[in-house]
Amino acid sequence: MHIPPFSLFSAVSELFVTAGVFWVIHRNWTRRPFPLPLFLAVALFEAFVNVMYMASRSSAAASDHSIAPNLRIFFALHGMLSLLAYLVFVILGVLAYQDQKEGRYWFRDRPAVTWTFIVVWIISVGSGEALFVARYLLPS
Repeated sequence: MHIPPFSLFSAVSELFVTAGVFWVIHRNWTRRPFPLPLFLAVALFEAFVNVMYMASRSSAAASDHSIAPNLRIFFALHGMLSLLAYLVFVILGVLAYQDQKEGRYWFRDRPAVTWTFIVVWIISVGSGEALFVARYLLPS
């Protein structure tokens, strides 16, 4: 099957976005200066590229009856989880930035929330990569 260029770009870029998300958390966890430019770049890129891509692909997948119903449900669940993970990242990043200005380290001070977020992010990205493989790389 032909892989649309934007789908390939989104699948690869999501791995770089994930590295950026983890770097933001790591810097805060290790009590180093908050990487505000990286945080903003990752948050804006994710919003304007990957979230928009996901919204367009989700609507297309929902109406594409050549896709198995179970796979369409998986598309919808992945989309909702990914949007939630993105919104939580933005909120946590803003909180971490504000706390660090006052000498506190949000991610380090809340390990349960931090690790829960990391697990949710990994599931979100992993499910997206799995959908990419199932849609474009596995035989139908």
